[in-house]
Amino acid sequence: MKTRIITLLLFSLFTNGFSQELKYVYGGRFTPSIKKQKLNTAKFVNEIMPEFCRYVRLPYGERTLLDDQLKARDPLDRNLLYPPEFYDLPQENYSNILYFISMDITTISNGKTMLSKSVSNLITKEQKSILLSADPGTDIHIKIRFKYKNTGKISFYDLDQIKEGDYIVTVVPETEAEYPGGFVAITNYINRNVFDKIQNKSDLNRNPPAVVSFMINEDGQVSDARITRTSRNVKVDKLLLDAINKMPKWKPAKDSKGIKVKQEYSIPLGNDGC
Repeated sequence: MKTRIITLLLFSLFTNGFSQELKYVYGGRFTPSIKKQKLNTAKFVNEIMPEFCRYVRLPYGERTLLDDQLKARDPLDRNLLYPPEFYDLPQENYSNILYFISMDITTISNGKTMLSKSVSNLITKEQKSILLSADPGTDIHIKIRFKYKNTGKISFYDLDQIKEGDYIVTVVPETEAEYPGGFVAITNYINRNVFDKIQNKSDLNRNPPAVVSFMINEDGQVSDARITRTSRNVKVDKLLLDAINKMPKWKPAKDSKGIKVKQEYSIPLGNDGC
């Protein structure tokens, strides 16, 4: 069994005189995830889109419109700059803002891409079937078409327009693989074995980030490490790949029955962490 998680390692740029120093900062997970067990009980699309309002991808300009509707639900939040609780709209309350027109769910099962459509936010039997058959580690792609409900803060033009958004969520095991010492230890390990060994760190600001993907197998060992995006600097790519291959054993992932399973990671190293 194979599961996947994408992590984000962000770099901030600090200037001191004429010299530039890149500081490595761990930013946590970049994309949302959902456990397989949650897919078993979900009835509405809202339930399989954690933090939908934060992660939904909308056309240019539509992001502001959605944020305005979120603000309108609580006048006390209107002048705040997106506090964490800003996006914590209960899943069942999305219907207070949006009217779902249709929903497409695409995923992969046994290497085959499967697509199913519906005309509401209710998950159909066919959609439930492809969700439950999704390969562990599959990215579930959800395309929604919706209209806004009148919250008193939206134009008649926008009320009449059908909007489209895209959302991606990754299926993860019940218990994810864990590096000994957690996220802080991963940060220290990458700093020690990669970042501190890069002589010209300004290269990280000029080149695209290297991305290394690897598997944590059932024994907690790193395997199948490979560069999936090059930094265009052979030495940087090699440092990152060597460090990942030499990582100590992880605590392996487990499924809902407590059985150890594989889990795949991707770690970027660069100026934008994407």
